[in-house]
Amino acid sequence: MQNLFMSVFMGSHSGGAKFTCDALFSAFWVSRGALTIGENRIRRGEGALLRKGEAGVFSQPHGAQWVRFDLTEGEAPADALLSAPVSLPAQPENAACLLRLDQVRFPPGAQAYRHVHPGDGIRFLVQGELRVIADMHEQRATPGHAWFEAANSPVRAEASAAETQTSFVRFMVLPSAYVGKPSIRILDAHEAQLPRKQVTHRFFDELAYLSPG
Repeated sequence: MQNLFMSVFMGSHSGGAKFTCDALFSAFWVSRGALTIGENRIRRGEGALLRKGEAGVFSQPHGAQWVRFDLTEGEAPADALLSAPVSLPAQPENAACLLRLDQVRFPPGAQAYRHVHPGDGIRFLVQGELRVIADMHEQRATPGHAWFEAANSPVRAEASAAETQTSFVRFMVLPSAYVGKPSIRILDAHEAQLPRKQVTHRFFDELAYLSPG
């Protein structure tokens, strides 16, 4: 598969509105209301994955607000908040990839020490303020801000001490060996021994075949 893009969107739907997945995959995180997919009701603060052609219905009577991550082939969507080309993780050719949606919450002043992940992904800040420090640049994220992190690219994240909680949702394409396992690898041996204050909640791990053939 060539020209694979990951994109993030933020929006809302009125109650009873139907969404049909036109992308290869769409990962939803619901910030208000609910989304029903088959017999599963995805409530506020929860996430779920739709495959191409699958559909969901937004809750009555007030609808829903959401963050959505798409994987598409061909061209990046023009209306996305952020799009980036995605490289498949390093693993045997034609192996399944792992699609993961999770949420990371930081207490005031907490840090994710300098680390890497083994797959590409987009993060979207939903609460608080986060300083994201890469080797060649840094940025300050506030609610509604999205950023891309490439596989094995070192980064440190520092939550604001002035916020009661800082949190982002994250969609990643990982090697299949990480099913059910943390993907973070702290680079400094000393920092790897320090207490981890941030908490990660995983919404789903789904295997998908994204390689040619």
